[in-house]
Order: sequence, then structure tokens, then C-alpha cells
Amino acid sequence: MEIMTHSASLQQDPPTHPAPPPKASTRKAGGWKAIKYIIGNESFEKLASMSLISNITVYLTTKYNLSGIFVVNVVYIWNGSSNIASLAGAFVADAYLGRFRTLLFGSIASLLGMGTMTLTAAIHQLRPPTCDGRHQSHCPHPKSWQLAFLFIALAFLSLGAGGIRPCNIAFGADQFDISTKKGRSQLESFFNWWYFSFTIALVVALTAVVYIQTNFSWVLGFAIPTACLAVSITIFLLGCHTYFFKKPQGSIFADIAKVHVP
Repeated sequence: MEIMTHSASLQQDPPTHPAPPPKASTRKAGGWKAIKYIIGNESFEKLASMSLISNITVYLTTKYNLSGIFVVNVVYIWNGSSNIASLAGAFVADAYLGRFRTLLFGSIASLLGMGTMTLTAAIHQLRPPTCDGRHQSHCPHPKSWQLAFLFIALAFLSLGAGGIRPCNIAFGADQFDISTKKGRSQLESFFNWWYFSFTIALVVALTAVVYIQTNFSWVLGFAIPTACLAVSITIFLLGCHTYFFKKPQGSIFADIAKVHVP
């Protein structure tokens, strides 16, 4: 009887096993040692790009003697092209190049564009003669080749935006193993730091750099963002040994197109 009672108690109360320990990440690359380079790259890039975006209308009006609907068209077409390029950059990154290469090529394109804008401010022959502002309707207009040089600079900047905007924060998120609790916690912290650095860069761009452009020198005001982009690329490349690289796995845009193609 005692044996039967003991057997029944074993059936009712099976032995408990300790819960398995939390899964640890096996990745050697990535994490916070990579994030510091990515946030540094983003901070200097945003400082450069926002200082131009916020003041481009003033530059075109005062230095290229453009006004009215033409300036509005140039700015809106440039902004629209940058947004469309971001969609193309996301597709290329997901399907072919990966986020690291897309980011690198975008940063180089932005550097070329910002450097070209600096040349337009530094070399007087690339712009029409300065207008005194008293006879705005009689100010000399830029020649076709001068506008072409300006549009080349804006095109490089749009290409750069197409490579940077869709990939920077996503490449940072790639550095954390979200299958672990620690990785998910670090990812949330990364977003906080990313937006904090973005805000600081935005404040500096909209105050210090814009003030220099408007009140001191457009050459210096454009040279500072150009230097920031060069520093941005340098920081980004210095972190190559710390990054975790995800291989391109196809784009969601291609999958959506396949659904609609009979």
C-alpha cells in the first residue's frame, strides 16, 4: 500500500526542472561598440544636411538672384527628389548592396554635393554678379551653365539623402540581437540616444551654422558642413571592424510588385 501511495504521489507531482537560462547572444560584432561610430556618423551628417536645407532659399535668393516661383520650384523639386531617392535607396540596400555600402555611397555623394555647393559660394564665376537689392527686377540672372553646376550639387545631395535616410537608423538597429532580452533593452536605449544626437545636431545647424552663413560668410557656412561630412565618413569607416553586417535579403517593394503582376 505504501508503494502504491508513493507511486501515485510521483504521478501527481512530477519533478520540476529549473528554467533554462536566458539566451545569450553569440554575435561577436555589433552592440554598443559599433553604435558610437554610427551615432557619430549620423550627428555630423545631420548637422551638415540640415544647415543647407534650412537656408537654401536664402542662398538662392541672395547669391543667384532667383525669386518667386522659380525658387519655390527648385526647392520643392530638390526635396521631392530626395524623398524619392530615399525609396530607391531602401530598395537597393535591401535587395543588392546592404545597408553599410548604401550608407557609405550616400555619405560620399553628400560630401561631393556639399563640396560643390561650397565651390559655388567661393568662386564668383559660378554665380551671377551680386545684386544690391534696390533694383531686384533688374538683377542679372544666372547663366544656364551656372544653374547646371548648381543643379549638379543638388543632385549629389539628393543621391546622398537616398542612401543615408533609409539606412542609418536601420543599420544601427542591426547591431543588436533582439532575440535576447539584453539586445532588446539596448535597442530601446539606442533609439533614445539616436534622437538625442539628432536633436543636438539640429539645434547647432539651425543656430550656429545658419548664423554664420547669413551674417558672416557663405563660403565658411558651407565649408563647415563639408568638413562635417568628411568627419562623418571618417568616423563611419573607423568603426568597420565593430559592425555586424546583414546580407541583403530582398526588398518588400519587390514582393509587393510581384503580388500585383499577373
